[in-house]
This record gives sequence, structure tokens and C-alpha cells, in this order.
Amino acid sequence: MKEKLISVIIPAYNEERVIYSSLTAIENQLLSMKRPFNILVVNDGSNDKTLRIIKGLIKKEHYKNIRIISYKDGPSRRENLARSFKLLKGEYILLLDMDVAMDLKHLKEMIYWLEKGYPIVIANRYHKKSKIKRYPKRFIISKLYNAFIRLLFQTGFKDNICGFKAFKRKVILKLIHEAGIDKTRTRSVFWDTEILIRARNNNLKIKEIPVNWQEAKKSELNFRREVKMIPHIIKFWINFPKKRF
Repeated sequence: MKEKLISVIIPAYNEERVIYSSLTAIENQLLSMKRPFNILVVNDGSNDKTLRIIKGLIKKEHYKNIRIISYKDGPSRRENLARSFKLLKGEYILLLDMDVAMDLKHLKEMIYWLEKGYPIVIANRYHKKSKIKRYPKRFIISKLYNAFIRLLFQTGFKDNICGFKAFKRKVILKLIHEAGIDKTRTRSVFWDTEILIRARNNNLKIKEIPVNWQEAKKSELNFRREVKMIPHIIKFWINFPKKRF
């Protein structure tokens, strides 16, 4: 039986320092899995050498599975990423962050659970079996955010924002359609959380897996910037229908 195609989608914004090593590591891990795959890099308005480096990689035979789509109106903080999922052809979709903080060996495990019937698989950095290393300030911010989300939405997840997830294609396209595109761009990285909330509301089973995770020096989590999305979160909480189960 022919194995199903895996599509990987990765947002990129000013990643010139890590993009070569990260894409090489991701490509090699996927090749080791001996599964058909392709990679889509979503260039979210980078103004450094990110685009040039990716175009250079794509010209090489070893990186023939990589494609790129570029937006000039970034950084959109997830909105351009959401627009790009429809370009993916794989039955299984992996969403990764360019910093590759998660041990890539977990990609195989994510696909395993999708094939076992789970429509969504997420990394849980705060699982009792997870091994994580991160800066204290970012750890505290992350824990506060997760506590806030659990209080408002009763998600039950300890990790509502990790950027490493896996989906069945039809499932994520449906959730993205429901979530829409936030033209105000105040939603920011709450997009990741909203997808999980909507999945819960649709009675979708979500598999959480423990991971080995080491925070990169560059992190997209920034308290001063992300605190601006709190009004959006409160508005979403007020207007979002309660669980249907």
C-alpha cells in the first residue's frame, strides 16, 4: 500500500542565522523516515537574507522537496501561515517552528499517532515525561499564559501554544476555515491556541506527546508584544460558543 504524503509547513521571519541548519536537519530527519514528503516555508515578510538563502537551497538536488511562498505584508504573526495551509497536498501535515527546539525524532511519533486515528497530535512541553530546557523568564511567561487559557477556556491542556503540531489535512483546513483570517492582526500567536479550542469544540480527539525540547536563543515569545493580544482573547472568549458536547 502506498504511504500517504507528509507535508511540512514552517513559518519564517528573519531566520537567516538558523534557516540553513534547521532546514537541513528537518530534511534529513524526513528522509530517514523513508516516507514521501514535501516542505513549504512561509516567508512572512522577512527583511534579512532568509529568502535568498532558501532560494539557494532549493536549487540544490538534496533540497528538491522544499518550496517557498513569500508575503510582503509580514510579519503577520500566523495569519499568512494560516492562508498557506491550503497549498499543502499531504494527507498528514506537520507544523514546525524554524528554531527546531523540539527533538526532530518526535516527527515520526506524531505521524504514528495520526495513523492510529488521532486527527491532531500536539507537543506537550509540560508533560511529566518531557525533558525541557528554557530560560526562566520565558518559562514563567509561558506558564502564566497557559494558566490564563485553562482558566478561560477549560482546555485541559498544560501546553496551549507550542508551535509543533500534526494534523490530518481535512481537519486543519476545516478549523482554519472556522477561525478565519484576523485582518487586525491582534490575534498573534493566540492562533495556535484558538485552533485547539475549536478542535475541542468540535469533539476532535487530540493526542498530547511528551517531548525533548531545548529553547533556542531566539524566541518568538515576547511578553510586551504578546500582552497586546489579551483584548482579542477576551473578546474571543465572550463571543465564542460554548462546547457542543
